[in-house]
Amino acid sequence: MRRNYQSIPRYVPHEVTGFALNQNESQFELPERLKQEIRNVSLEGLNSYPVSELIALKKSYATYAGVKPNQLMVGSGSDELLAILSQAILDAEDQVIAPAPDFSMYGIYTQIARANFVQPQTEGLSFESLMKTIKEHEPKLVLLSNPNNPTGKMWTKEEIETIAAHVPFLVVDEAYIDFTMQDSFVTELGYHPNVIILRTLSKAFGLANLRIGFMIADAKVIEQIDRFRSPFNVSGLSAAVATVVLNDSDYIKESVRFHNEQRDKLETLLQPIGEMIPSRANFLYIKTDESHVWAERFLDHGIHIRAFSDGIRVSAGTDEAYTHIQNMLNEVNSVENS
Repeated sequence: MRRNYQSIPRYVPHEVTGFALNQNESQFELPERLKQEIRNVSLEGLNSYPVSELIALKKSYATYAGVKPNQLMVGSGSDELLAILSQAILDAEDQVIAPAPDFSMYGIYTQIARANFVQPQTEGLSFESLMKTIKEHEPKLVLLSNPNNPTGKMWTKEEIETIAAHVPFLVVDEAYIDFTMQDSFVTELGYHPNVIILRTLSKAFGLANLRIGFMIADAKVIEQIDRFRSPFNVSGLSAAVATVVLNDSDYIKESVRFHNEQRDKLETLLQPIGEMIPSRANFLYIKTDESHVWAERFLDHGIHIRAFSDGIRVSAGTDEAYTHIQNMLNEVNSVENS
């Protein structure tokens, strides 16, 4: 085993009972019309490696994203693509920077690639603080999610352009951009060939179980990074199902509308807990010094959420889940006023 492997965190998933509002999964049920189409997906060719299925998937997603198929790489979730691009771009001891907080896997994949991971020491989501850190450490790669995970903060296109001008490579992780497509940086890629965009079907598209992610970049960059991808890295069956969903243009509109409405309801519901960061994604971040106390209160009522050092992140859920949250809040209010 390589030296210091113990310092790399191990991700062990746990089965959740109750309401899972801790992983930002879609709560929008797949419409019956799509379920029927998926049942009709052919099972012929299960003995063959997937080729035509991935070609069809790339074509459908290229149409959705407004890019050419040769600007795409498909991965087993955007996590795998993060791992691939880290191996492709980074040499040992290279510097990598990300805002703080941001997606926890950025630091892990940097460590696996034997590079050095740095985040701003203070005001980690401030553009000025991030630029100061970039100028101090001169990183080869900057990673940031937009909307930010876990807070929902949006980086402006002007801020992203400025960051891109100061580093060899910038990855903009747009896992939640389907909820606010007007903010996507994909329209600017032609001016910034050093920018790589990551997307996923796990959030707004509600297909987390399929493990489908996309890398969008200049065709030359895709050709270079593709050398580090394992052959046939995505199941043909997953690709075929994803293509069915992508080809129904109404579905993503319905899902986004549902999650926006449910997020607005959740915002009203959670106002008593603390200051809320504005969000365009399918989750809310509420600042509180009692984050772990609140997480336990939610869990006592069957609601799983994420607790951070200065707040909690709660995914948009169903009305049924909100009834349980309201009962919890009523209980807390009753105790505090007794």
